[in-house]
Amino acid sequence: MAAGPTRLYTVDFPLSPELMGQVWFYPLTPEFEDLWEICERQWDPEEGFRTPHGALRVALGTVTGRMIVFTVARRRDARSGQKRSMIVADGPLDPKLTTRCFDTWQKLHFRTRANGQLLSQSIDFDGVECLRLADVLERDDAGYITGPWWWKDAAGWSVIQRLASQPMIDKAHPAQRATNFRVGLAHDAKKLLAWDYPYYRTLYEGRPNERTGWAMAYVSVAGETQRGLPDPVLRFDCHVTRVAEHWRNVKTVHINHPQFDTLLRVPVRHVPEVGPDGKKLQDKNGYPVWKTKFRGHTAAIVQACGLNPVTLPNEADGGLDHVRAVFRNKGKHPVGKGVGAYFTLRMATHIAGVLGVQPIVYDKSRYTIPQKSLTSGPIPAKKLPQALEAADWKSMRLLVIYSAATTPRRILRQLRADYGVPIPAALTAPSAAFDGARVEIAPTITLEFRKIPELVMHGGHDRAEVIRLCGPLHSEDPDQLIAAICETTWDGKPVPNDGKPLTRKALGAARIVSQFLVEAAVPATDEETDFPASAALRHVFQDAGIIDDRLARATCASPDVRIEAPLTEPVTVVGFHLRRHNYQRVRGQAPRRPKLVACLVAMHFTPDAETPPYTEMYQNGQWLRLAEGRAAYHGADIGNENWGRAADGAQAVRDHIETALDGLIIPNGGNRVVVVLDKEGSRSIYSGVGDNPFSGGQLPGRGLAQDGVDVAVVRLAFGQHAARPATVYRDSTDNLETMTPSYRRTLIFEKRHPHETVWMLTQQSHQQAGNSPMLREGNRRTREDFHTLPSNPMNKDLHATSRIEITVPSPGSWEPGDLMAFIARLCDQAIAWDHRTLRAAPLHLAYKADQDHPDFNSHDPGDGDAEEEVDLP
Repeated sequence: MAAGPTRLYTVDFPLSPELMGQVWFYPLTPEFEDLWEICERQWDPEEGFRTPHGALRVALGTVTGRMIVFTVARRRDARSGQKRSMIVADGPLDPKLTTRCFDTWQKLHFRTRANGQLLSQSIDFDGVECLRLADVLERDDAGYITGPWWWKDAAGWSVIQRLASQPMIDKAHPAQRATNFRVGLAHDAKKLLAWDYPYYRTLYEGRPNERTGWAMAYVSVAGETQRGLPDPVLRFDCHVTRVAEHWRNVKTVHINHPQFDTLLRVPVRHVPEVGPDGKKLQDKNGYPVWKTKFRGHTAAIVQACGLNPVTLPNEADGGLDHVRAVFRNKGKHPVGKGVGAYFTLRMATHIAGVLGVQPIVYDKSRYTIPQKSLTSGPIPAKKLPQALEAADWKSMRLLVIYSAATTPRRILRQLRADYGVPIPAALTAPSAAFDGARVEIAPTITLEFRKIPELVMHGGHDRAEVIRLCGPLHSEDPDQLIAAICETTWDGKPVPNDGKPLTRKALGAARIVSQFLVEAAVPATDEETDFPASAALRHVFQDAGIIDDRLARATCASPDVRIEAPLTEPVTVVGFHLRRHNYQRVRGQAPRRPKLVACLVAMHFTPDAETPPYTEMYQNGQWLRLAEGRAAYHGADIGNENWGRAADGAQAVRDHIETALDGLIIPNGGNRVVVVLDKEGSRSIYSGVGDNPFSGGQLPGRGLAQDGVDVAVVRLAFGQHAARPATVYRDSTDNLETMTPSYRRTLIFEKRHPHETVWMLTQQSHQQAGNSPMLREGNRRTREDFHTLPSNPMNKDLHATSRIEITVPSPGSWEPGDLMAFIARLCDQAIAWDHRTLRAAPLHLAYKADQDHPDFNSHDPGDGDAEEEVDLP
């Protein structure tokens, strides 16, 4: 029997009106809106969430056991006939409990009442409506969903209850016990948690220092839309949440609800414990004694409503049956990350069986990524001069700025191992003097050692003067590139007055692109790879724009590699990385206004497989060589507070991007520009890259198109914004309920929706690409079954695959599939590494420039939990 066609099974499910279920609406009167605005102005962030909505949502969900959405409209923003403000729940609310919850919450948070008014008096319990969620969705003329904003949260309420009532049975291992799930409530999500089936690993068993690490699987669910598909989908994903062994760095806890058969995800905060005399308590070593308590007065509100109290144990791991602290991935944990591919596939078939609906399945496309076209390893030394010339530099001085003698030895050792550079005998002797020594890496590229401890040491001192007085850090030749690998120290703990950001900013202001290497001992044997030193060298070349022909080989035709739709004419690819930068709150300081970050990188490709692309970055109003642009970006403050995601702020971002595109100098013979951006970053900036192909919204490159340039736009989505692959399978041949999940990274899949095609590039993780049987156990069994193995791999990360969704909002004159394949190859071929990147090459370079900015760590990513404040150093 011939094998059926190859397909990709996902964990995205079509969402019918029946599956969406019903919701209950409790209207809030205009008086509620007025009072709410007064309360917001009194909001104290130290006692609750990022906004009052979240705090009240957790309180009401805790008291009622319901999944809740709470939305308040401004009078000036409400449209005629629109439902303005309301409480939305997955079932009827008890009026008495709801009223008491609101009253207690208002009293505890705001202390005073405006003219004695209570929010609860403006809830219209008599006007409650029960409607199908499908009937509440707002659609445009083309039938695409436009709102309300909370529908994605409420879309899974009905489904999650159905799944919680059905245990997951592994038909491939019928003797293994079934897994039951419980509903988890939070202010920003709903989940299914395998609370009663925790994973655990015991270390040092039988010894005085024995310890056990715990974790549990959970399944997240949210409503989503896909480009070209008018109807909604329900997106599932499977994860592991690990339990913290102590309260340090814990922001949230999972609690077994004392009243209902649900679980709560509640934020906590840590405060110094105070004695009867009002003074802070200290332990025997003189350190403050910290106490962990709930944020948002959750416990007090529950108690005021007459429910059983919720409490926290003194130790984070002291009551696993009641409270489990969420580990924040800071430090090591006995249980590894990732739930494993096997669990994901079993969950996908379980969901299909319970709902009676098959997930969205992608078909294999005709486009591939030939393995022969992919290049790994560092840039060969013989190709470095060509790569330097392609970056538009005549020469390069690579400085190694160090304090400890081990750093030069490690760099020299890695130059010999990775690049075949001969090392002078004088620099291999035990008594070698490195300061001022030079080594030729390749013609026109020189390595130079400089011992400047005051530049690389930690501390808040000014480095600009050190750089100004150091001659080797300057060059009178504008075509000589200076880059630096700077030694630093780190013992795994936060560093007071960390010197890396200050050093990078000062070097950036001096037009020097920099990379850091943590000081360590030289490996004992030549066979042992010094991965940090190897990575530092690759990083510094990549950051300087010194890129060999590997990207060209992956995208162009060559005598030894045949590919479908190779690049046949010059093209410029521009990556836009856009991100909102929210500053962390600093105790004792006023909140800082958020900024929007925009990084633009362009790569100019030719159809020649042996010609590296020229790369540049837009900074200070002009396109600069990548090294110059990156250095200038790191030498300036991050972002722009006049940019934003709405109204004038969004228009300012679009104007900035149009100015940059208009300033592009397209090489002779070229007339094609491809703009690549990601779905989340471009959200609200360019409406034309949304999920509705008929929106007729804004797209970048308007000025170029008017000048006759062929402009195309490609959108990438990854992580939670793309479907989770469950397995690659052969239709009519493989049994999805019993097969072992499979991934084939050379395939690109497609889904032809009614109005547009969506492509999916699945990429194996490092574990899947490796040959270790232990790391592949996540393909064969769930973590719960690991105890049956001779060697328990519970501490291993079980990431199986990443996914990249590719859509083409505007193909220009390209065939959409050909353009997609070109961009997919720029994702799968890394710029300088041995594995792929999620983002296409220019977008990846823009993203990394932002991640490496000295001010990046001042960003508060926000995980939906309580406001976290930091102290000034």
